Amino acid sequence: MLHFSEGATLGVTWSQDGLQVQLSKPITSDASTAAHRPTKRQLDYLMFIRKYLTRYGRAPAESDIERHFLVSAPSVNQMMQMLERRGFITRQAGVPRSARICIDLDSQT
Repeated sequence: MLHFSEGATLGVTWSQDGLQVQLSKPITSDASTAAHRPTKRQLDYLMFIRKYLTRYGRAPAESDIERHFLVSAPSVNQMMQMLERRGFITRQAGVPRSARICIDLDSQT
């Protein structure tokens, strides 16, 4: 039995009739929209990128983000890839400082 944060449970059993799957209740739309919102840490990164863009007129280098959050270069790179994968930012391959924010941050706070 699998338990989901929305309170739903998924039961999977094997019987003579084959595999039986049962969901205790539908997962709500609130859960699906929550999956499209940035986490607190992701929001921190996005807010920093926005402030940096506003102040300097260009996106921060990953080394700027590294110094600001006191984290390693691989940690910053991994977070930037995650933000891009989830559609929160876009970047151009091979172009430094090309991060652009794709969501309305004011509605996220």
